[in-house]
Amino acid sequence: MPFTDPGGVYRSDTEAWKVDQLVVDLRYQTLILRLLTDLTGHTWREVDTSPELGLTLCELPELAAIEAALADGFLEGVRRSRQGQYDPDDPIPALDLLLYALRTSFEERYDGWSPPMAKNRLLDGVQGSPYTGGGRPDELAPAVNADLARLTAPGVGPHVGILDSKIVPHPDLEGRFLASAKDIYTGTAPHPSPVGHATFVAGVILKHAPDAVLVMRSILDNRGVEVSSWSVAKAMVGFLKTDVRVLNLSFGCTTHDNRPPTVLERAVQRLSPAIVLVAAAGNHGRPTQKRKAAGITEVTPVWPAACADVVAVGARGAEFSPKVPWVNVLADGVAVTSTYLTGEVDVVERLLNGEVAVQDKLQFTGYATWSGTSFACAAVVGEIAARAVAQNISARAAADLIVAESADEVLAELTL
Repeated sequence: MPFTDPGGVYRSDTEAWKVDQLVVDLRYQTLILRLLTDLTGHTWREVDTSPELGLTLCELPELAAIEAALADGFLEGVRRSRQGQYDPDDPIPALDLLLYALRTSFEERYDGWSPPMAKNRLLDGVQGSPYTGGGRPDELAPAVNADLARLTAPGVGPHVGILDSKIVPHPDLEGRFLASAKDIYTGTAPHPSPVGHATFVAGVILKHAPDAVLVMRSILDNRGVEVSSWSVAKAMVGFLKTDVRVLNLSFGCTTHDNRPPTVLERAVQRLSPAIVLVAAAGNHGRPTQKRKAAGITEVTPVWPAACADVVAVGARGAEFSPKVPWVNVLADGVAVTSTYLTGEVDVVERLLNGEVAVQDKLQFTGYATWSGTSFACAAVVGEIAARAVAQNISARAAADLIVAESADEVLAELTL
């Protein structure tokens, strides 16, 4: 049963979003606010505006009163619109009622047109659960052969972006990345396992592109869970001000209607002409009763990977990797060895209520073995950077070559 947690987050098995926040298109902000006031007599509070995204994030402090004002005119309509998609016994969230009222009113007035407006959804790392199916905690283990992960001397090459957890200082990564103080992890043991995710991804990229310089930006917290799509999108467009030409995105979410979150879709539209976006396809390809009960199947789209202008990467030969048409490239993602934390690590899993539970405690010595499409994604990012340098071509041209070369392999794995 869906519920709203104490932090004001609506949670179901397939999605999570801020109950009192609305994202609107900057061009139509005044128009939407005028309609909101006309329908309910109430207004919103602007929280943030992003000219780069062309969007405004708004808060609805009077949401209960807005809900009451809309109930008589729109409740039956929104209930009918949800038939076949939601459990009829689930209560209708106030934000769903508001969005239905706004969109329906615009569509009636303007022959089916309505301006972009959406929820501020939450995302998490693709190793998380349940939004992306999740990797099992026992897929993370100390490295048996650390030599597989050790890197050669650093060089000076293309700038590659990583939007992930904080980076952990590591001898093999010294001089290889650019990061502000807030993007560097300085915690003490026991460390939560997800905080080593970006460090692991970094090692994989540098294994394939040893001359690359990594530009780090952290958006996941130290537990590797839950960040709003607004925060992710703003961080994504922040790379437009850098020399980065290929960006690693190892996070994602599903949605109840299997449509891309508006905020993420807008970020992809803004970035993709200038930067190659490479995203992990998710780890939900292995059917389970828990996922089926949640409405997540082995072919459910994960965003932003399933966006048209993103290179989506699956793990070669892996049961957990979804076999879907929107995957463009396959790469090694099973039992990958790379740079990681040192010391005691709490292997954690995110629960439906947003909290994390410790599943195991393990000792690490700076390297680990891990499985997931996150690391297949990192391998492809590294290959794009390496190919661009070796052939003196753009990152876009390198990505196009790799996608073309992968077409037959991807088609052979496709579930029809």
